[in-house]
Amino acid sequence: MLAYFLASAFAADDGTAWLSRVDGAANRGSDAHMVLAISVTDRTGTASDRVLEVWQKGSDRRLVRFTAPARLAGTGLLVPDGDTVYLYLPSFGKARRVVGESRGDAFMGTDFSLEDLARLTYASDYSAKVEADEGATTRLVLTPLDAKAHRDASLRLWVREVDDMVEKIEHVDSAGRVTRRVSFSDFKTIANRPIAHLLVAEDLVNSKKTVATVMRAELDTGLGDDRFTLTELSRY
Repeated sequence: MLAYFLASAFAADDGTAWLSRVDGAANRGSDAHMVLAISVTDRTGTASDRVLEVWQKGSDRRLVRFTAPARLAGTGLLVPDGDTVYLYLPSFGKARRVVGESRGDAFMGTDFSLEDLARLTYASDYSAKVEADEGATTRLVLTPLDAKAHRDASLRLWVREVDDMVEKIEHVDSAGRVTRRVSFSDFKTIANRPIAHLLVAEDLVNSKKTVATVMRAELDTGLGDDRFTLTELSRY
């Protein structure tokens, strides 16, 4: 029993260290700007395309905005302080704050959730333990610190040991079922930072899939703070 307790405590401590490494790897540099081509495929095989633009500064500010097609252009998501999340719909003409489990809602028909796009770090929202060392990757199990704030009961993360980048995320419900999966691949080095250029989000319950391809990525461009305001969110 003592050996089991010590092993569990070590795994938890090691998991905390891994989360710190993951957060650090994901937020290297002062800022980032990316343009992504998005393709959403429903259960009938019908695909629809859109374009998403993302700006980030440090580890606490992000702006996400659709620029195409016209019916979605201007729809955006803002994280101004690392925690608060706002959603802007041009048809409503104002931003609303997204709270609690609503962050698990799909973002405008894609299979990326609002939380997927708004998340800047893990350590502030999850505890972690190491589930397995698989050689090239380490598998972590993340448990929400506030269960009411998250739709998933837990997350499984596969982390690349070579650079601490997340390679795959599985979303697990309270019954232990994997409901969604997000995979990251085609890593390319830009300004000494590995960036996944292919992201695939799968809704395993509704048999849907969203593929995001990075068309442009720029790092350390000197983004100003005024990019990450409610005024900017509703400017488009």
